[in-house]
Amino acid sequence: MNTAEWDQMMTAFCDMATMLAKYRDELLTQGFSREEALRLVVEYQKQALGPKK
Repeated sequence: MNTAEWDQMMTAFCDMATMLAKYRDELLTQGFSREEALRLVVEYQKQALGPKK
């Protein structure tokens, strides 16, 4: 992997982290407990980044 590819991947991970934090915050605003919100965020992340079948 060259430097440009590495930089692109790291930018994508940063963007994903920002999006997941916003999703978590919205779940908390909607009344989910912190534990429930984090569980949902983890499950979403698994679906988004998991192996494709």
